[in-house]
Amino acid sequence: MLAVTNASRTNFMDLATLSWHEPTLKLFQAPRSMMPRIVSNAEVYGHVSEGPLKGAPIAGCLGDQMAALLGQRAAPGEAKNTYGTGCFMLLNTGAQSKQLLGRCRGY
Repeated sequence: MLAVTNASRTNFMDLATLSWHEPTLKLFQAPRSMMPRIVSNAEVYGHVSEGPLKGAPIAGCLGDQMAALLGQRAAPGEAKNTYGTGCFMLLNTGAQSKQLLGRCRGY
């Protein structure tokens, strides 16, 4: 499984349907059966099976750049730069997705 924010960064995900984009999969000869199931960023994915946290839920997943965008409370129209192995700028476009280069799902 793969959280929607991380799936969107592959550019193989259709932002409107939140599923794998068939034409892109075909272009790259990537069988759908090889792709992980896309899940939301806020759900229980499973539970710890052993150790002192046995039974504890494993829940919530957000890509680092998207987490920074959320953590900085970027309002619609505001951007956040994240520096690490590269420099990435994410712009909060609000509830409606905009046709921009390199679109991804923020959260």
